[in-house]
Amino acid sequence: MTSAPPAPTLEELTDDECRVLLSLSTIGRIAFIVDTTPMILPVNYRLLSDEAGTWIVLRTRHNNAIDNAPEHVAFEIDGIDYDHQQGWSVLVRGDLHHLDHNQVELLTKRYDPQPWLEQERTEWLGIKPQTISGRRLHTTQPDWAFSPEAYL
Repeated sequence: MTSAPPAPTLEELTDDECRVLLSLSTIGRIAFIVDTTPMILPVNYRLLSDEAGTWIVLRTRHNNAIDNAPEHVAFEIDGIDYDHQQGWSVLVRGDLHHLDHNQVELLTKRYDPQPWLEQERTEWLGIKPQTISGRRLHTTQPDWAFSPEAYL
Protein backbone atom coordinates (compact mmCIF):
# COMPACT_ATOMS: atom_id res chain seq x y z
CA MET A 1 0.00 0.00 0.00
CA THR A 2 1.40 3.38 -0.96
CA SER A 3 1.02 6.42 1.22
CA ALA A 4 -0.43 9.70 0.03
CA PRO A 5 2.10 12.31 -1.05
CA PRO A 6 2.87 14.95 1.55
CA ALA A 7 0.75 18.08 1.45
CA PRO A 8 2.37 21.13 -0.13
CA THR A 9 3.92 23.57 2.29
CA LEU A 10 4.15 27.33 2.14
CA GLU A 11 7.20 28.80 3.83
CA GLU A 12 7.68 32.46 4.72
CA LEU A 13 11.04 33.72 3.47
CA THR A 14 13.27 35.72 5.79
CA ASP A 15 14.16 39.31 5.00
CA ASP A 16 17.70 38.20 4.09
CA GLU A 17 16.40 35.50 1.73
CA CYS A 18 14.14 38.06 0.02
CA ARG A 19 17.02 40.49 -0.43
CA VAL A 20 19.26 37.79 -1.90
CA LEU A 21 16.57 36.84 -4.43
CA LEU A 22 16.06 40.52 -5.30
CA SER A 23 19.81 40.92 -5.83
CA LEU A 24 20.03 37.90 -8.15
CA SER A 25 17.29 38.90 -10.55
CA THR A 26 17.07 41.81 -13.00
CA ILE A 27 13.47 41.53 -14.22
CA GLY A 28 10.41 42.26 -12.11
CA ARG A 29 6.97 43.82 -12.24
CA ILE A 30 5.91 47.19 -10.89
CA ALA A 31 2.28 47.63 -9.85
CA PHE A 32 0.32 50.80 -9.18
CA ILE A 33 -3.15 52.28 -9.51
CA VAL A 34 -4.14 54.36 -12.56
CA ASP A 35 -7.63 55.88 -12.55
CA THR A 36 -8.81 53.42 -9.85
CA THR A 37 -7.58 50.40 -11.87
CA PRO A 38 -4.46 48.32 -11.12
CA MET A 39 -1.66 48.39 -13.68
CA ILE A 40 1.25 45.93 -13.65
CA LEU A 41 4.20 46.31 -16.01
CA PRO A 42 7.47 44.37 -16.46
CA VAL A 43 10.72 46.28 -15.89
CA ASN A 44 14.45 45.75 -15.74
CA TYR A 45 15.86 46.75 -12.36
CA ARG A 46 18.84 46.59 -10.04
CA LEU A 47 18.84 46.26 -6.28
CA LEU A 48 20.87 48.97 -4.59
CA SER A 49 21.89 48.23 -1.04
CA ASP A 50 24.40 50.50 0.67
CA GLU A 51 24.77 52.83 3.64
CA ALA A 52 21.75 54.81 2.37
CA GLY A 53 19.57 51.72 2.65
CA THR A 54 17.87 49.50 0.10
CA TRP A 55 16.44 50.79 -3.18
CA ILE A 56 15.10 49.16 -6.32
CA VAL A 57 16.35 51.24 -9.24
CA LEU A 58 14.80 51.25 -12.71
CA ARG A 59 14.77 53.39 -15.85
CA THR A 60 11.77 54.31 -17.98
CA ARG A 61 10.66 56.71 -20.70
CA HIS A 62 9.74 60.28 -19.89
CA ASN A 63 6.05 60.85 -19.24
CA ASN A 64 4.94 57.22 -19.67
CA ALA A 65 2.73 55.27 -17.24
CA ILE A 66 5.58 54.33 -14.89
CA ASP A 67 7.06 57.83 -14.93
CA ASN A 68 3.61 59.17 -13.97
CA ALA A 69 2.85 56.45 -11.42
CA PRO A 70 1.62 57.49 -7.98
CA GLU A 71 3.92 57.50 -4.98
CA HIS A 72 2.78 54.16 -3.51
CA VAL A 73 3.74 51.13 -5.61
CA ALA A 74 4.34 47.42 -5.32
CA PHE A 75 7.15 45.46 -6.95
CA GLU A 76 7.28 41.69 -7.41
CA ILE A 77 9.67 39.01 -8.64
CA ASP A 78 9.21 35.26 -8.69
CA GLY A 79 10.65 31.95 -9.73
CA ILE A 80 8.45 29.05 -10.80
CA ASP A 81 9.25 25.39 -11.41
CA TYR A 82 6.24 24.18 -13.40
CA ASP A 83 7.45 20.56 -13.57
CA HIS A 84 7.62 20.19 -9.79
CA GLN A 85 4.76 22.60 -9.00
CA GLN A 86 6.86 24.74 -6.70
CA GLY A 87 8.23 28.24 -6.64
CA TRP A 88 8.82 31.43 -4.72
CA SER A 89 7.84 35.09 -4.84
CA VAL A 90 9.09 38.31 -3.27
CA LEU A 91 6.82 41.32 -2.81
CA VAL A 92 8.08 44.83 -2.10
CA ARG A 93 5.70 47.62 -1.15
CA GLY A 94 7.10 51.10 -1.01
CA ASP A 95 7.37 54.62 -2.31
CA LEU A 96 8.41 55.59 -5.83
CA HIS A 97 10.90 58.46 -6.17
CA HIS A 98 12.19 60.30 -9.23
CA LEU A 99 15.96 60.48 -8.97
CA ASP A 100 17.73 63.78 -9.64
CA HIS A 101 20.76 64.35 -11.86
CA ASN A 102 23.25 64.01 -8.98
CA GLN A 103 21.76 60.71 -7.84
CA VAL A 104 21.81 59.38 -11.41
CA GLU A 105 25.49 60.36 -11.76
CA LEU A 106 26.35 58.28 -8.68
CA LEU A 107 24.29 55.30 -9.80
CA THR A 108 25.25 55.13 -13.47
CA LYS A 109 28.52 53.29 -12.97
CA ARG A 110 27.41 50.65 -10.46
CA TYR A 111 23.66 50.20 -10.55
CA ASP A 112 22.42 50.95 -14.06
CA PRO A 113 19.32 48.77 -14.57
CA GLN A 114 20.28 48.45 -18.26
CA PRO A 115 16.78 48.15 -19.73
CA TRP A 116 16.50 45.77 -22.66
CA LEU A 117 14.98 48.67 -24.61
CA GLU A 118 17.41 51.47 -23.77
CA GLN A 119 16.04 53.99 -26.27
CA GLU A 120 14.55 56.96 -24.49
CA ARG A 121 14.81 55.34 -21.03
CA THR A 122 16.05 58.61 -19.55
CA GLU A 123 13.98 58.74 -16.35
CA TRP A 124 15.58 57.07 -13.34
CA LEU A 125 13.25 55.94 -10.58
CA GLY A 126 13.85 54.36 -7.21
CA ILE A 127 11.50 52.36 -5.05
CA LYS A 128 12.23 52.80 -1.35
CA PRO A 129 10.83 49.64 0.30
CA GLN A 130 8.50 50.01 3.26
CA THR A 131 7.96 46.24 3.49
CA ILE A 132 9.66 43.23 1.89
CA SER A 133 8.09 39.80 2.18
CA GLY A 134 8.36 36.50 0.40
CA ARG A 135 7.03 32.99 0.28
CA ARG A 136 8.22 29.66 -1.09
CA LEU A 137 5.89 26.82 -2.09
CA HIS A 138 7.48 23.40 -1.64
CA THR A 139 6.55 20.56 -3.93
CA THR A 140 4.22 17.72 -3.16
CA GLN A 141 5.53 15.59 -6.02
CA PRO A 142 8.29 13.11 -5.28
CA ASP A 143 11.56 13.61 -7.14
CA TRP A 144 10.99 10.23 -8.78
CA ALA A 145 7.49 9.55 -10.10
CA PHE A 146 7.63 5.79 -9.47
CA SER A 147 7.43 4.06 -6.13
CA PRO A 148 10.66 2.33 -5.06
CA GLU A 149 8.45 -0.67 -4.24
CA ALA A 150 7.95 -1.21 -7.97
CA TYR A 151 11.54 -2.45 -8.22
CA LEU A 152 11.56 -4.82 -5.28
